[in-house]
Amino acid sequence: MKFLIVASVVVGTLALLNPTKEDFAQFAQTRAQAVVADRARESSGLFGEIGRSVLGTLAREAAGRAVERTNYVVCSVYTLDLNGRSATGGEWVFLGIGTQFIELERPAMLE
Repeated sequence: MKFLIVASVVVGTLALLNPTKEDFAQFAQTRAQAVVADRARESSGLFGEIGRSVLGTLAREAAGRAVERTNYVVCSVYTLDLNGRSATGGEWVFLGIGTQFIELERPAMLE
C-alpha cells in the first residue's frame, strides 16, 4: 500500500513539473547560445557575440512555432527540426522531465 502512495506522489509531481512549450522555447534559446558560444571560441571577437545573440533569438522563435511536443504526462519529448520538415536529418531532440531538459539527439550540423 505504501508503494502505491509513493508511486502516486512521484507520478503526480512529475506530471505537475512537466515542462511546457514555453519552457522549452526559453531553454532552446539558452542552449543555442551555448552551442554558438562553444563554436565562437574557435573564432574571435564580435562575430562570436553577434552569432550567439542572433542564433539564440532565432532558436527561441523557432522553438515557439516549429517545435513538435509529444506529451507523455510525466515527461515530454521535444523535437526541433533545424533544416525543415521536407529534409531528413537535422532533428534536435530533448526529453523534458521535472522542469529539466536532457539532450537525446543532436543533428550533425551542430557537431
